Amino acid sequence: MTISTRPNMQDPRVIRTRQLIQQAFLELLRTRDFQQITVSDVTRHATINRVTFYTHYTDKYELLDDMINSELIQLIYKGIDPLNGLQLESLMQLICALCEHHDYSANQCRRTSDEVRQITEKQIKSQLENYILEQLNRQQPDQEAAQLKVIATMVSWSLYGSTLQWSKERSSDRETPQQLAARIVPLLTALFQLSIQPKKEAGD
Repeated sequence: MTISTRPNMQDPRVIRTRQLIQQAFLELLRTRDFQQITVSDVTRHATINRVTFYTHYTDKYELLDDMINSELIQLIYKGIDPLNGLQLESLMQLICALCEHHDYSANQCRRTSDEVRQITEKQIKSQLENYILEQLNRQQPDQEAAQLKVIATMVSWSLYGSTLQWSKERSSDRETPQQLAARIVPLLTALFQLSIQPKKEAGD
């Protein structure tokens, strides 16, 4: 079902309703597989009717996308200056936030299906890549666009992969997020220095 008129996202009532829907969906994900959850399950759990749900979302996939973008991505970028986000301190904050996200997912959404994990991973990698590319374009405006795109992809996948691997280690054996960040950031800095070369002038 598709509703052509979308609610005003600045309306406090709309914000509260969407939060109610998302909270109900998250609570269901803790006890059921994603494939088993229906729109009716969400509406019953949120104590709203189906018309209200479809005013906000076309289906549970759109709901999941919105949750990833509005909740998890905010978690990743919290405390980071959007205009100057590739400094040492902000990169360390980004790594710690990714560790926090992985821990949250492991503890709160244990029954999350492979499908949901794949959707979440794809969304976060994409958001990370776009964010890093935006920062690189701002800080290195004279560099080749294709080169910056490759760097953004490498960095975003490295950040996600290394923090995901960290989350799979036993809590008693693994280092703290801050220690992990302290190891990763110098490698990222070296990658930036190696990958970003002065642009050749015509005739060189």
